[in-house]
Amino acid sequence: MKKYLFTLLLSVQLFGSSKTELLIVGTTSGYAPYVSLDAKGNYEGFDVDFASELAKKLNRKLVLKDCGSMPSLMLALQQKKVDVLIWAISITDERSKKMDMVYYQGQKVTEMPFLFWKKIPEGISVMGDLGKESKWTVSVEAGSFQENVLKQWPQVSLKQVDKITDAVMEIRFGKSIAAMADPSLISELTAAYPEIKVLNLPLKPKDYSLGNGICINKATPELTIQVQKATEELIREGKVAELEKKWNLTPGES
Repeated sequence: MKKYLFTLLLSVQLFGSSKTELLIVGTTSGYAPYVSLDAKGNYEGFDVDFASELAKKLNRKLVLKDCGSMPSLMLALQQKKVDVLIWAISITDERSKKMDMVYYQGQKVTEMPFLFWKKIPEGISVMGDLGKESKWTVSVEAGSFQENVLKQWPQVSLKQVDKITDAVMEIRFGKSIAAMADPSLISELTAAYPEIKVLNLPLKPKDYSLGNGICINKATPELTIQVQKATEELIREGKVAELEKKWNLTPGES
């Protein structure tokens, strides 16, 4: 009996030890240059490289978990199916109330770009102007910072999509008048689709984004402290700047 109990206890200890050595990172592909798949189906991008460096700092083995969409990412974190989320998620007051957010990259955002196909309609100076025509719709990623901002303009008709590339197809084929995108993606999108025209519209001060953050469940404060320390070291050592240069991203805070 004692031998059985010892074996069982050892198995539990080994399993627990193995589990604590993992860093399960929730993310989603199709968001280049942050996260995408290469020709062989492997994950690549700034966030993938950063997650790898973070795991090394924490002495954990990196495990990427593709959750498919922003709502699924948030649910996975809430249900503790992942340890952290790394997917260029904007730091906002609203999100910071629901989860811990550790800054790791990006700049403060006070305006937001809207994409149009070939031509920008006249008379659009604020987001509410996108609701002038009843037939107009604006495509936006479901559960994103951009969607939350646009919802404050009830006169604007929203069309939820899973990925920014879906939003581009919506404007390309005339199903939406515009698409709302993350500023960091503009250079790549306009390079891929020269027909895209960009119009920056101002955000309300309360909607300013304070850069991109690593999302952590508030029920795991010890992990937040560890991630904060490791991230600050990566920034201080110049690793984040090195990755920004590699993936052609606008430098964030130093």
